[in-house]
Amino acid sequence: MASKRKTGGRSRRGGGTVFWEEGRGCYVGLLSLGRDPETRRRKRVKVYADSEAECWERLDQLREEIRRTGIVARRDTDVEGAVRAVLDSPPQEWRSPVTLRVNRAYAQHIITAVGKTRLARLTAGQVDAMLAAMARQGASRRTISGTRGLLVLAIRRAERDNIVARNVAAVSVMPAAPTRESKALTLEQVGALLALDLTPWWRALITTGVMTGLRPGEMLGLRWEDTDLDTSVLRVRQALKQGSGQGRASLTPGALKTQQSRRTLRMPAPVRSALAALRREQAADRLRLGEFYIASGLVFADSAGRPVWPQDVGRAFKSLCEQAGLGRDWQVRELRHTFVSQMSQAGVDLEVIADHVGHTNSNVTRAVYRHQLADEIGTAAQVFDRLYGEPS
Repeated sequence: MASKRKTGGRSRRGGGTVFWEEGRGCYVGLLSLGRDPETRRRKRVKVYADSEAECWERLDQLREEIRRTGIVARRDTDVEGAVRAVLDSPPQEWRSPVTLRVNRAYAQHIITAVGKTRLARLTAGQVDAMLAAMARQGASRRTISGTRGLLVLAIRRAERDNIVARNVAAVSVMPAAPTRESKALTLEQVGALLALDLTPWWRALITTGVMTGLRPGEMLGLRWEDTDLDTSVLRVRQALKQGSGQGRASLTPGALKTQQSRRTLRMPAPVRSALAALRREQAADRLRLGEFYIASGLVFADSAGRPVWPQDVGRAFKSLCEQAGLGRDWQVRELRHTFVSQMSQAGVDLEVIADHVGHTNSNVTRAVYRHQLADEIGTAAQVFDRLYGEPS
């Protein structure tokens, strides 16, 4: 084992000692905390740095920490331990298993980059470097922000437990990262999709998404008992959720996103026709499979009557868009964006659109779908054209 030879020691009265330790290859700062009242043993705390100046700076920070809090935070907890403590005891607002799964993915970014770093020695610069590396590797702004948020939460708990005195993640800088803006299909693009040789399942899903504005989870959780093809009424009462179980059993009906998401809609004629065709196909599947058919009651079930994986739907939708000449950069939720865009372009009032898509109010609709809403405000022009007419 290499000798940890100490050289070049310098002391400041009441400010500690700094020396070079050959075995560690760095400067070490030593601050005396006096003697333990019970054991009478001298208590010391160490800091480490690449330069003598930085070592003195860290000792100064320690003395300031003692002045402010009366203690020196524990310095044996690493970043990985702090992050895993949050995952093991998540906050109450992480109700959904999906939220926990997403934060576990965020945790892997942190653990890979700085997991073995002592929490008390983590710097804002290290956090900045981690986030910048994620941006260079193509991570979305949402992923980078979520990763930073998890680290902020982990260090905040460590502050509470006197493990650290400062939350360096909270002062880190978010790097510039590409943000994929959601987009809407044009009438021509919707026509290109519907012109494909689609199965009744896909024709019904695309038509329903574009013409009713249901969320993907609301469509996949839609039940036949909530659709009345005779009166063209569709009731949104549940959504398909992915729980914490294993396999397809984890796909279960769940509550809607908000109370306002519970709504009753009138089906456009193409939706009614597409759902009727899908119902006939499901009846044929039921006859073909007999007792092996799973009667889930879902409108958008698979050929055996079971719930379908949202991820599978997303991948297949990208392929259909590619076949239609639209490219692969499309997501199922953009059928809903298309609904909002086409309603707005047709001049439908924003409050009415908000009711259709199940938002609490039109402010939410405006914030979420600002790129899909028509930006031309024509009410005043219509009023004054009517009052004053064309100039002579």
